[in-house]
Amino acid sequence: MKTVLRDLVKRIPASYIKTKPGGFQADYVSHADIQQILLAKIGPCTQEVKELIYNADGVVQGCILRVTYEIDGERVIIEEAGDVERPGANNGSNAKNAVSDAIKRCAMRVGVGLHLWSQDNYVLDRLAQSDSAEQEESDAE
Repeated sequence: MKTVLRDLVKRIPASYIKTKPGGFQADYVSHADIQQILLAKIGPCTQEVKELIYNADGVVQGCILRVTYEIDGERVIIEEAGDVERPGANNGSNAKNAVSDAIKRCAMRVGVGLHLWSQDNYVLDRLAQSDSAEQEESDAE
């Protein structure tokens, strides 16, 4: 596994993880924290809203976002959907919420926070540690 990718798949520390209140409880990390992690690990990116998704009443319900990262010297382009959990009357706020959701999903596609979706089935961090140990042994020879 490449160096930056190995760092991206590490679990986010528990102190950053919150639980959504309500009927459907799920762990999440705030938009600001995801952005800080991405900036610290891979630097800035470009993003483009490819499409806003409206309901029949003209209210923004979601978006398709394209993000371009530079990871281990390779250009990585990801398109993901973002959702608005509780759309309001302000389409600007709805679009902002959809983009925020899409950014988190794009981050997940490169490993950041993927363990929150995978939960007990998450293995990439262990594979990355194993790969790193093998690389260190190889370098020592």
